[in-house]
Formats: sequence, C-alpha cells, structure tokens
Amino acid sequence: MLKQINQAISRAYMPVSLKYFSLVAYIILIITGLAAYSTDAAFLKQLRNTNLGNLIVWSYWWPAIIIFAIFFGRIWCMICPVEIITTFFAKIGLKRKRPAWLLSGWAITVFYLLILFVGIQGFAIHRNPFFMAVYLLVIVGVSIIVGSIYEKNTFCRYVCPVGYLLGMYSKLSFLGWRVKNTRTCESCKDKSCIHKNYRYNLNSKSCGVDLYPATINDNANCILCGGCRKTCGKYQSERNEERPNPQLTYIGFANDLFQINPLKLAEMVFVLVVSGFVISEIWSEWDVTNNFLTYIPNHIKSILNIENSFIGGFVYATFIFGFLPLLLWVIPFAISKIAGATITLKKYFLTYGIAFIPIIAAAHVDKSILKTTSRLPYFEYLFNDVSGVSTAQQIMDGKIVLHNNPLWINIMVSGLLTLFMIAGVWISIRVVKTINSKNSQALSNRALYLIPIIYGSLFLVMILVWRWM
Repeated sequence: MLKQINQAISRAYMPVSLKYFSLVAYIILIITGLAAYSTDAAFLKQLRNTNLGNLIVWSYWWPAIIIFAIFFGRIWCMICPVEIITTFFAKIGLKRKRPAWLLSGWAITVFYLLILFVGIQGFAIHRNPFFMAVYLLVIVGVSIIVGSIYEKNTFCRYVCPVGYLLGMYSKLSFLGWRVKNTRTCESCKDKSCIHKNYRYNLNSKSCGVDLYPATINDNANCILCGGCRKTCGKYQSERNEERPNPQLTYIGFANDLFQINPLKLAEMVFVLVVSGFVISEIWSEWDVTNNFLTYIPNHIKSILNIENSFIGGFVYATFIFGFLPLLLWVIPFAISKIAGATITLKKYFLTYGIAFIPIIAAAHVDKSILKTTSRLPYFEYLFNDVSGVSTAQQIMDGKIVLHNNPLWINIMVSGLLTLFMIAGVWISIRVVKTINSKNSQALSNRALYLIPIIYGSLFLVMILVWRWM
C-alpha cells in the first residue's frame, strides 16, 4: 500500500490537486458560516449543529485531522489549502530572513493562546458559525501576511498552531517521511530537495520548512508536501535509479515519542496549555465534572463581580489552560523532590513533559468520538438548510424532534473512550520508564510515574463513572 501511495505522491497533480479541492471546500464552509449570524445564546446552541460549516469544521474536520495525525502523521498538512496560499504569496513577497523570535517557536504558542483566550473563550468561535468563518478567514489572512514578508514556507513551520499540534500528535504515528537510503543522499551532488532554485515552486519544490530529508528523524516538522520527492526524482544532475529517495515510510507506532527528544521551552508551554484544554473538553461533557471544573472560575468572577462574558472567559481560560495544568504538572515533581530526586524543575518540564502527550492525544481522540457520534442526528436536516437558521428555529419551536442515537452506538462509544484512555495511560507509563532508564535508576525518580497516574486518572475515572456507572 505504501508503495502505491508514494507513487501517487510522485504524480504531477498530487497532492496539489487535493489542496485545490480542499480550498473549494474551505471557501464553502466560510460562506455557510457567514450566512448564519446570531447573538442569542439559546439559539446558538442549536445553530452550531445545524449550520453546515460549523458542524463540519468542529465536529468532523477537526476530529478527523486529530485522529489521522495520531495514526498516520501530518496527513492534513499534505492537503491543507492554506499551504498553497502562503506559498504563493511567499513566491511574490519580500522573502525576508526569519527573525530569532519567529524561529524560537514562541509565535505558534502565542498564536494558540490567542485562539483559546480570544477565539474560544471570548468569541466562542466553536459555537458561533459566523465567528467560525471569521476565524478561518483570519488564518488565511495571517498566512498571507507571513508569506508576503518572510522567505519560504514560514507560516506552516513557525506560525500555524494547527500544524504544531498535529506535529505533536504525529509522534505517535505509524508512518513518517524518511529517505530510503542515506547513502544516496550522501552521494547526491545536486541536492535538488533543498536547492534554492526550486524553493518557490507550488508542486515540485525543495523543502520550504528548513528540513533536509536525509536527516529527518521525527514527524514534528515535515508537512508532507511531497515536494522533495518530486525534485529528487525530476532534477537529477546524474541519473540514479535509487531516486526519488524521500518517501512515506512505516516507522512503528510511537517510534518518535520513545526517542525521548526533550521539548523546547516554547513547545513545553504549548503542551502544558493543550493538557489543560483537553481537560476542559472532556470534563465539560458531564454536568458533574463540569461543575467541578467551573467552580473556582465562577467563584473568582463572583468575588470580582465580573459580569462581562468576554472578561469572564479570560478568567476561565487563565484557570483551565494555565493554573490547573501547571498544578497537575508540578505535583509529581514536588513528590519526587521530597523522595530525594535531584532533577531540576526546568529539566523535568522539558523532559518529562513528553509523558503527558499520549494521554493528551487519547483525550483528544475521545472528544473527537463524542463529537462525531453525538451530532449524527443533525445530518437528517443538514443539506436541506445549509445555513442552519431555519432548522435551528424549528428545533427550538418543537417542529423538529431529533432522534437519539441507538443504544449500541452509545455502548460502542463508551468502550472506545475507555480503551483509548487506557492505551494513553499505558504509553505514558512506558515513556516515563524510558526516560528514567536513560537518566537514572534512582528510586526517587519512580515518583514520576505519578504523571500518568494523576493526569490519566482525571480522564479515566471520569469516563468510567460517567459512561459505565
């Protein structure tokens, strides 16, 4: 199968044709979102599921790219329409060198924080179709601005938080972009895969995200555009039957994760924030845990007499995406220090932060399953009214009664939620064991097994009680 896929990637029309197809879909989703504006909170609860754009983006597209990244790597980046947009503007733009602050990775982390604090909590872009469409336009706008200013494919590597998140999850992927034979690269004289002459081609192009195929050893940064494979096969100064050399390769599940490459500081903060985000995603599904989750933010808003929903959203986001995950990350470290561990706080965060990734990924998969299955009843009416305005009103008026999912679907969902979370905790335990074996066999380090125990229990216990008891 991989042989056929790699052959398809070598075709002149692949994967660029898929990007144009997704661009058309992207535009349609934006148009349907802009057609459904409302400020009524009760109405929006229905409209978010009856509007074609909002339903597809948040309940199917977003879950799909998360799941595909975990199992198959950054496949979405291969067909993402924003990539061809930013590449086009980079071709005609200023082509300035990237500054150090952009190369550091902090731009992505800050962009992600803005999306969470301003987009999710401030404007509820995941619940309001109109603001969802504006969000998609903002992504395009930022990609155009960045592409117009900086060289190569700066947006996808150093600015896009979606790609960053998918790169994090792709550490678990079975597949990765690698070369067949590094000796072929060593003997290559033309280096077409990184040659400046092909840098701004839209299809057969050299790498635009600062990678050299022969040295790629993880999935974090490659956007799977296939350009280096095409240039390797097409632009040869000396004919070599071993080329094209780069290809999609089977690397084994979670291979990248068990390499235990420490996180950079910006990456660590990103993972920390995501670890809080998935708690809010899962715990908000059940009223009991959601009440626990919102108790402290609501108490703070009450004390400070905050009535503005936008400011209230900032309070909630600060607690959920900042304070809560930070507390959960520090507890295992504090106990290990009491037990006599000599590891510094910085090393703990950068090294053991990797152990949170499998559980975060499992929680994201669980949320994806919940979203896609719970929205199935809306499909019966979706294409009769793509804006969703009329359908939402009829649901509120009682003229449309949505059918519940059959019992077998709910049982299947409960089983999948449990299995994925158990798998996430198990992989996290293995990661901690691998890190401990590489660093030290000290008994004090065993306290760091509390990472999967404490963090994983937040999800697993909740799911067991909510879905099974």
